[in-house]
Amino acid sequence: MADTAYVFIYLPGAVKPIVAGRFELDSTVSPAVGRFVYGESYLRNESAVPLDPVVLPLREQLFTTTLCSGFFGVIRDAIPDDWGRHVASNLYGSTYATFFDYLWLPAADRMGALAFGKTSASPIKESPVIAWKELENTPYLQAIRKLDSNVPLSHAEEQVALLFGAGTSAGGARPKFTTHKDGSIWLAKLNRQSDRFNEVRVEAAMLDLATACGVRVPEHQVVRMHGQDVLLVRRFDRVVTDAGIVRHRMVSAGTVFLANDAAAQYSYTGSYPRLSRELTRWTVTGEEDRRQLFRRIAFNALTSATDDHERNHALVAEGPHFRLSPAFDLVPRLGNTRRKFLALAIGDYGALAVRDNLLSSAESFGLSRADADQIVDEVKQAVQTRWREIFAAWKVSASDVKRIAGCFSPPSFEDQPAEQPTL
Repeated sequence: MADTAYVFIYLPGAVKPIVAGRFELDSTVSPAVGRFVYGESYLRNESAVPLDPVVLPLREQLFTTTLCSGFFGVIRDAIPDDWGRHVASNLYGSTYATFFDYLWLPAADRMGALAFGKTSASPIKESPVIAWKELENTPYLQAIRKLDSNVPLSHAEEQVALLFGAGTSAGGARPKFTTHKDGSIWLAKLNRQSDRFNEVRVEAAMLDLATACGVRVPEHQVVRMHGQDVLLVRRFDRVVTDAGIVRHRMVSAGTVFLANDAAAQYSYTGSYPRLSRELTRWTVTGEEDRRQLFRRIAFNALTSATDDHERNHALVAEGPHFRLSPAFDLVPRLGNTRRKFLALAIGDYGALAVRDNLLSSAESFGLSRADADQIVDEVKQAVQTRWREIFAAWKVSASDVKRIAGCFSPPSFEDQPAEQPTL
């Protein structure tokens, strides 16, 4: 017998969701099969938009998938990743044990514009977004820290964590939560005791450095709360209006790639050239987005931001059309500076982060080799001349600067690949 969930969507500009269709998951077969059908009333709605314009176009049809254990990518994107599942396990025990169970997690900060209900009348009740000013008077932040360290919560900490929901569908394993501050919705990210440097301040500096390199990033700030640094990144899939919170549709690059994370934690089924090609059919800003994506690749290669997997890239739709989202989760990764590899393939030499490999795929981004070379030079110049200044402005400590200095403009970037690619 199939499990059933009604899928709700916040249409562009709307602050209340409407039912878009029905999702069914049959886990009695292997591989599991997911099915989705749009509701008749939704198809008649002149304001209706597709959940996924490629895989789930607006039409009367039964759609099926066996990827991601039977979950369509756009629905998988609304399910918590490592941190959210870790928190749910600690707060609710075995209540949420499967991907389908997580559809009922009372989180107000799912990525994108979807919600889920057990009937077509309304979605499940969501936890409220905690206001920043409330953090001063509640043990919420302390609860997040304890959850990260697997330390038992006090009764008061557990109650406030349950009230506001300490999980999030935002990717990764780092402790984070969503908060309302200064008329905007922000993703709040914390340091961990196991960090090798102050990731909060380093990530803030990286976002500013990316801006200096011509890479679009979200608004961000670092604030002190209860004696610790907190990075606030304004969510680009949320806008606060007088009527309420507007939610923009958002999909990960994994969804664009039709990735199958049932086969691996990160399947890496895509590549940067493929993402560039997909932008031409997913967006109406394809040419601009493709150039922006190439600049982002150069930045990642020159700053050792190698955690650039397919769930760390996204498309967002502020209205009826998708476009490449601002860059996020930009943190340098310590390690061997002689041979750097990004998470996604770049060109003829796979994911090898060297100039020749970037230039080998220039045409995939609508660029001549000369134009691509100029972009790389611009990014390299900005990184080399600005990174120390920007990191100092964010008060990154001298010891942290010394620890990560080898991540910027690594000597290997100008190396020629030693071997021809294996076909």
